Amino acid sequence: MLAGRRRERKPSTGILVSKHCVLKRMEDSSKEEYRIQSFDMETQKLLKTALKDPGSVDLEKVSDVIVDQSLKDQVFSKEAGRICFTIVQAEAKQSSSSVFRRNLLNRLQQEFKAREDTRKKSTQEWVCLVSFICNIFDYLKVNNMPMMALVHPVYDCLFRLAQPDALKNEEEVDCLVLQLHRIGEQLEKMNLQRMDELFCLLRDGFLLQDGLSSLGRLLLLEILEFRAGSWTLSETAQKYYYSEVTD
Repeated sequence: MLAGRRRERKPSTGILVSKHCVLKRMEDSSKEEYRIQSFDMETQKLLKTALKDPGSVDLEKVSDVIVDQSLKDQVFSKEAGRICFTIVQAEAKQSSSSVFRRNLLNRLQQEFKAREDTRKKSTQEWVCLVSFICNIFDYLKVNNMPMMALVHPVYDCLFRLAQPDALKNEEEVDCLVLQLHRIGEQLEKMNLQRMDELFCLLRDGFLLQDGLSSLGRLLLLEILEFRAGSWTLSETAQKYYYSEVTD
């Protein structure tokens, strides 16, 4: 996985460094307490109880709280998958039921259906939605495999981010690349044809599309090279994109 660096060789690649170090922070978050401090005390108590004793709280309310916060808080949208995984595990252990997962997926379906309206209303909310859906895909498994019900919705979101109008928006390109770094290899195993089609769009965007920013073009080049290397970067590419200069 990509590692963040303290200093950058040039402004463009330096932005890649600063943005993609979030992947490292997401890995490190597994060693920390759940980041729920942004909620009021009552909601914090609700979430803490749901994590330990899900049968004693309204799990539909819990799922709504998590989704609502994920749509407005990009940091939390990355943390939410881990929280949902813990609640699902706790509920299964406590009662062998899946009330929380069912409510969560129902709410995700509603948000997914309204995704274009969300994008028109707020790019930030749209990016948060994609991050959240991809995070849920990454964390929630059935028999140790990603949930098939989420494969096509995740692909649909990524395809939307690969459209010409979205490729002109650095925030959307950055979101697309971050998700592909995180779950691209898993997605490819679930549906190789759609991944090939997605990367055809990205290649065409990189080679043919006018109006891309220098950062957007660099992000696309990096993810094209990342997949071409079997979802890893060569040492040379790693140094090019994420090198640091010594003091």
